[in-house]
Amino acid sequence: MSAREHDGTFGQLAGEGTERQPMVSDLHLPAAAVGDLVAQLAPVARFADMFARPTEEGLERVLVFTDDQSGGHLRLFCPLEEKFPVPLSLLLPAAYQEECELYELWGVEPGGGKPVNRVILPPSAETEKPLRLPGGKRLSSEVRAPHVVQGEAIEFPWGPIRGAGQESLYLGLVTTGEELLDAYLAMFHKHRGVEHRMVGQTLARALFLAERCEGLGAVGNALAFARAAEAALGLGVEPEAEVTRCLALELERVYNHVASLAALGAATGLSVGQSEAEILLEDCLRLNARALGHRYLFNLVEVGGVRRGVDLAALDAGLDRLEAGYESLVAKLLATNSYVDRLEGAGTITGEVAQRLALVGPVARAAGAVTDLRRSPQASGTPYVGFQQARGQAGDCLARMLVGAAEVRESLRLMRHWVRSGIPLQDDWSAPAPSPWEGGSQAAGLGWAETCRGEALVHLELAGGQVTFARLRPAAARNWRALDDALRARNVFTDVPIVEASFWLTVAGFAR
Repeated sequence: MSAREHDGTFGQLAGEGTERQPMVSDLHLPAAAVGDLVAQLAPVARFADMFARPTEEGLERVLVFTDDQSGGHLRLFCPLEEKFPVPLSLLLPAAYQEECELYELWGVEPGGGKPVNRVILPPSAETEKPLRLPGGKRLSSEVRAPHVVQGEAIEFPWGPIRGAGQESLYLGLVTTGEELLDAYLAMFHKHRGVEHRMVGQTLARALFLAERCEGLGAVGNALAFARAAEAALGLGVEPEAEVTRCLALELERVYNHVASLAALGAATGLSVGQSEAEILLEDCLRLNARALGHRYLFNLVEVGGVRRGVDLAALDAGLDRLEAGYESLVAKLLATNSYVDRLEGAGTITGEVAQRLALVGPVARAAGAVTDLRRSPQASGTPYVGFQQARGQAGDCLARMLVGAAEVRESLRLMRHWVRSGIPLQDDWSAPAPSPWEGGSQAAGLGWAETCRGEALVHLELAGGQVTFARLRPAAARNWRALDDALRARNVFTDVPIVEASFWLTVAGFAR
């Protein structure tokens, strides 16, 4: 299908709905009609999220699709029955994880007798009520997918405490010896109920929680939240503030890709390469602090703008040094045969898997996907002048590493352009205060950002100056579902830390 046909199909479907904010269209339809529309959307748009929201009439299902050609979003709203006639994951495999979340959060089964996996609740919670549904029925272990290891295979447990610097994650590696046959992930150890905690909070407090739901993605997640709030309130953002936000987002992208190189060095036993990457990472964090006031860029984004400006002189002086150090490190790594051999062919994600699971970010782009919200000036929030998307085809650890290297180069080029081309940037100013709005009024908005791990989404509803409902979907929540696919792709035990480092995901971003 050509890009023109793609745009036309998505645009036609989106055009049938109402537009509540730029780049977002809404469609309200009966539950029985969802399957047919999803079947039309699946080939031409990327599934982005699915969740439930409470209404006066009961629970409502919301599905979000993204058009990677234009950066537009389409939301589908329909009543949520306790048992959907047919699991949507039959038409949309990427939605299976969200079906499991709906069961544990609201007690809603996928329908059709399809079992669900454990994604949020620990094993001891089988007889407890759903997390959000008031007075909900008890959950039943009978709808859980059986966890069975058969034949001569054994499950080798790794975690939830897996070593210094790694988040709590249980990884059950199924093997008959050295080769990996299957993998089971259990990520409920870090679930904090961040979305639920936001309800009843002011925007400032809820933004604080959104920023901290994933420490290594503070800017991206806070920016998606702020854009959702701004869409709901009808707030504009000054160009100076928008460019400052994008500068911070690219700085976050750079230091995360450098941190991934350090993790790859540790995973491959390349201690010198690991040390050089960690030194460069420290340089990145110090530049963050000098330019924007915090090593991990916290407390910068706020609704309506930013809390402080950028130190242009410090940033300008640090970019050239950072680029020289990064290029030297990458060149040394790629000249080390033992390093390249360990990455090449390991943890392969095919283009078909990336599309089927609706992956985002470098993980998807390394398998040939075109998803990147920075490609569209309207979707990115500011013109990314001459933006060049990094892509690969092999889908293995080496492809992900090379995509990350290309993204760092592009981020450095963009930041130089913003700092040196005369685009308005100030070093001492405060963001405009949100415009007043009636205490009883209700509003909703969708926000997004192309973070270092890919597209982050936030659906936000407000009333009386407080959050009434929030849905956070960091990029990690999309990409963890592909790790077990990558581990099954002709890998052995010693490939596991390499594959995980190349994905560079956070457990916190999933178990929010």
